[in-house]
Amino acid sequence: MANPAYFPPPHSSRIGASDVEQLESQTRSLRSVDYRYGGGACRDAVVVRIYWAQQLLTAEASDAVRARLLSAVADLHNLAGWTSFDSGQVGAAYHHFDRALDHARHDEELTTNIVYRRGRVHLHHGAPGDALAYFQRGAFAPLAASIMYVNEAWAYARQGRSAEALRALGKAQDSFAAADSAHAPDWARFHDETDLTAMIGVVHAELGDTRLAIPALSEAVERFGPAMARSRTFCLIALACCHFLDGDLDEGRAVAMRAMSAARELRSERVWDRMRPLEQAAAVRGVALR
Repeated sequence: MANPAYFPPPHSSRIGASDVEQLESQTRSLRSVDYRYGGGACRDAVVVRIYWAQQLLTAEASDAVRARLLSAVADLHNLAGWTSFDSGQVGAAYHHFDRALDHARHDEELTTNIVYRRGRVHLHHGAPGDALAYFQRGAFAPLAASIMYVNEAWAYARQGRSAEALRALGKAQDSFAAADSAHAPDWARFHDETDLTAMIGVVHAELGDTRLAIPALSEAVERFGPAMARSRTFCLIALACCHFLDGDLDEGRAVAMRAMSAARELRSERVWDRMRPLEQAAAVRGVALR
């Protein structure tokens, strides 16, 4: 699934924009594999390409090309961190995020995205307070701000702080409305209307408000296409949990079975981590999922 073309080192000691464009293209291709099939489907390919990217850094280049190259290498490490996280390799994820931050010091927008992703590692592993420290770093661009605010809302919801969660959610929606999504950088393009709707559903689900969570999650499930299969699976998991919480056991089981079927098509440890609370919710209600 993840086999972009071989990426050779530069043929000369000086590189130009086309060399950086090739690296950016490969990162973009690998990121699409991650979204569709999970980090385990492409992590090794990402890490291999980091070696070739490092070779580019040793070549001569104009100042403009050098700045763009540093961002491209940073984003490749950013993707390596994310796919490592999705594959259950937390130590490797932190390593690559740290390297990404080193290379992206000149690029505020990309730095914000790397910080957000590092915060998500903490949130996933049960440390919403630590995650908040990353999500509250701030962002200048509206789309980046929307990403930070909506994840801040999720972290607050995990802590049961509903007022703060809803306030942050409102800021996320306002920031998204002000964003120029048509010209989003590659690493932020996932945060479209469907992703925002999904996150709204997730936040309300965390707060136990199934009345608002179920419509949002259902809408996101319908709108996510095959290219965002992992995100769709996450929504199915949250939606099934909401139905169980409402006591709608038949619907809960039906959606849970869809989630499990979708999860089997992915190479994502993170998906199975999220599946465990769903299985527990089903078991408590005497519903068998296997």
